Amino acid sequence: MPRYEFSEGSSNKFWQIELKGKSFTTTYGKIGTDGQTTIKQFPSDADAKKEHDKLVAEKVKKGYELVGGKAAPKAAAPAKAAPAKAAKAAAPAKAGGKRYFEFSESSSNKFWEVFLDKLTVKTRYGKIGATGQLTIKEFADKASAQA
Repeated sequence: MPRYEFSEGSSNKFWQIELKGKSFTTTYGKIGTDGQTTIKQFPSDADAKKEHDKLVAEKVKKGYELVGGKAAPKAAAPAKAAPAKAAKAAAPAKAGGKRYFEFSESSSNKFWEVFLDKLTVKTRYGKIGATGQLTIKEFADKASAQA
């Protein structure tokens, strides 16, 4: 579930959203707490996706930042022997099969994230520091989703 955080002054809060078909679940509250959870249902998948994207855009506009989606600080110029392309996996797969990757070369700084939730594979990608685009694919069985 993508997690956004906002810290300014005495405000230190989080907001998460997970889109599933015709509904989405949001969890929000003070960082360090379990927060509150809300589920919203819509007449169609498209309506749910539209509202999901609208809410994400609103949170980002208010200053919430995607956790783990921030650009890394600029490093010194690489040594001559260093390769021109750099790709890194942020962390090995955790429970739930979530993986996050970054690619930086010249002015290109992108991320790609994939996570498995039972029969659903979610992929998020875009520029580092941005929310990115989310695609969701449903599969008939667990083996197909894992493949």
